[in-house]
Amino acid sequence: MKYIIYFIQSLILLALTPLFIGIIKNFKATFRGYKGSSVFQPYFDLQKLFGKDRVISKSSSFITAIAPIISLSSSITVIFLIPVFFNAENSYYGNLFIIFFLLGIIKFLSSLLGLDSASTFGGMGSSRELFISMFAEPIMFILVAFLYLETKTFNIFSISLINSEGFKYNVAHTIAAIGFAVLLMVENARMPVDNPETHLELTMIHEAMILDISGRDLAYMEFAAYIKLTAFITIFINCFFPIGITYSLNLSSICIAFAIYILKVLGVLTVISIIESTMAKFRLFRIPELLSAAFSLSLVAIVINYF
Repeated sequence: MKYIIYFIQSLILLALTPLFIGIIKNFKATFRGYKGSSVFQPYFDLQKLFGKDRVISKSSSFITAIAPIISLSSSITVIFLIPVFFNAENSYYGNLFIIFFLLGIIKFLSSLLGLDSASTFGGMGSSRELFISMFAEPIMFILVAFLYLETKTFNIFSISLINSEGFKYNVAHTIAAIGFAVLLMVENARMPVDNPETHLELTMIHEAMILDISGRDLAYMEFAAYIKLTAFITIFINCFFPIGITYSLNLSSICIAFAIYILKVLGVLTVISIIESTMAKFRLFRIPELLSAAFSLSLVAIVINYF
């Protein structure tokens, strides 16, 4: 029964993912003082793109043909490997290394897609993406090490279970959460690292890598990016703030846990919207300074936790 609930909650999360993106856009419009599009607009955008044929340049290789569908498959797989609002003991999957490896596949294929395109802007975007990734991935491994030292496990289901049962949120845990929050913004090309709304060639990173694809392929890449953001938010919530997640098969408990999960996600989306509405995009060579600060915070969290 618990695996059936795991499957259902993952399907629910997949269905809600475009809604979360629509909420971010709507919140940003509200903070800026104008009426934004409907929160359901991402669903319409994906529907429109899925209805179009693909156009592939003669200069592109097989990478352009397979990268979008593999990226989407990897992101969907991650959703089925993480707890959402229900958790139970003795889960045999959910290893953090596998989860971050699958998320890394999306970044790797996006970079190859940019290099494989006929546009010079694709190569520029891929170069910037890998430059930033060089500083971001050490933070990811340091945070995984922190979670292991804190809980003695690499399983995200067990981490969520341990951190939700009588755990005291100390200074080390809070500092590590801040480091992961920075990682969340960087890995998902959000402000101040990248502006997800821009199509200005000199500044875009993620958009530059997918500039040469269209139709269903673009829908696959956009949906994969939506799912990746939702996965990072869910990992952040369930590893660092899992209060409210349920371990009971009781229907009322599951409904309450789902409501609490939605409230926590809305809180994260609100913070992301505020940051993107009030901050300007960093210059490229200032981004390592932000990532160095996050890396230092992660190391400090490990030292505090160890001693």
